[in-house]
Amino acid sequence: MRQITQLLSGFFLLLVFAASVTFSYFNSTPVGIGIGSWQLSPQPVSVWIIGAFVSGGLLGLLLGLGIFRNLKSRAEIRRLHKALNDAEFEVSQLRSLSIKDIKK
Repeated sequence: MRQITQLLSGFFLLLVFAASVTFSYFNSTPVGIGIGSWQLSPQPVSVWIIGAFVSGGLLGLLLGLGIFRNLKSRAEIRRLHKALNDAEFEVSQLRSLSIKDIKK
């Protein structure tokens, strides 16, 4: 079963490679892209489209790995540690007070 999966995966990758080469061959018209006042040099349409797919895939992998969620969790842990330290300090201050100090 594992060999069939590897064979199908290899075939799929080969098919994607062939489709990419064919797409690049037929879409070779240079196009310049401007973003505001920033002008990028003209590249074939296929370069822009494949670049968009690759950058989107990488961004999806980063989001899927939970890197940003991990950063949020770390910030929450730091906030909770600070709150715990403040509460422990307050408890130690309250324990040091005598009953006479509380009645005043």
